[in-house]
Amino acid sequence: MVKRWAKILVGGTEVAVEQGLGRCSRVGELAGYWNDLTGKVSPNTLLDGEGIPLSVIAGGKKVNFPIAVFQYALGCHDLSLLEPERAEGHIGALRACADWALSAQRADGSWDAFGPIGSARYTVSSMAQGEGCSMLLRAHHMFSGDRYLEAALSAARFMLVDISDGGTAVHDDGLFLEEYPQRPRRSVMNGWMFSLFGLYDASLVEPSFGESFALSADTLARHLDDYDAGYWSLYDLERRIASPAYHALHIAQLRVMEELAGDTRFATKAARFEGYAEKGANRFCAVAGKVFQKVTEKSDAVVVQ
Repeated sequence: MVKRWAKILVGGTEVAVEQGLGRCSRVGELAGYWNDLTGKVSPNTLLDGEGIPLSVIAGGKKVNFPIAVFQYALGCHDLSLLEPERAEGHIGALRACADWALSAQRADGSWDAFGPIGSARYTVSSMAQGEGCSMLLRAHHMFSGDRYLEAALSAARFMLVDISDGGTAVHDDGLFLEEYPQRPRRSVMNGWMFSLFGLYDASLVEPSFGESFALSADTLARHLDDYDAGYWSLYDLERRIASPAYHALHIAQLRVMEELAGDTRFATKAARFEGYAEKGANRFCAVAGKVFQKVTEKSDAVVVQ
């Protein structure tokens, strides 16, 4: 376990792989994904007999973890654009994951995001809804078929259901999208932005989602200082310090949000976080703080690989 966390802290596993700016994304289009998830696809990726990614949880059990499946599929989609000579294999993998998402999606449009990895506290997740929506919309764009489109929009609609009604949103002086729905709000920064990417993608095919995207983007922009520790970025409102990998992810996501929302507040915070990362002392303090948190906190569910 110690070796696992050491690798995650420096971005040395597929769980915490570098996720920079998307290499094929274009504002206003369902092209490549907004963050580069191609690193989620490698010869080391565990797959089941249907070609669906497997995650290893504590105890060694192998499960289909929806968020990992969706990220793998989005990485395959982008690789199909970046590697035309290998596109057929990547497209086949995307289709397999999209079909799995259809079979795993519940009637209300949600996925059980955390039950498969052993969580007793959480089930649904705005991040799973957003990434599943983004993946299914790209599957629809590539393969046609209304079932992918309907499932994607159903996922986006569920994302906006308030947590008091079993959903993943908090409608309280804005619109907060919760990777881990709870009160008081935990509001994980990267999960909120991945959720926003899904809403933005949904708005490209169903404009009514544009209002929710704009509201939630403005809500996040107004609360960006909540994620600023003064020397590094915070993972969530429970003031967990971000690992170096997540700090870099925050910067990339903020740059994307500047483009999607047309809001310079995201660029300002990205520049500030970039400045923090340039100082070795800041990185040392962040890693030390993260190690302390991981040693002292009790996780509800753990993905080992």
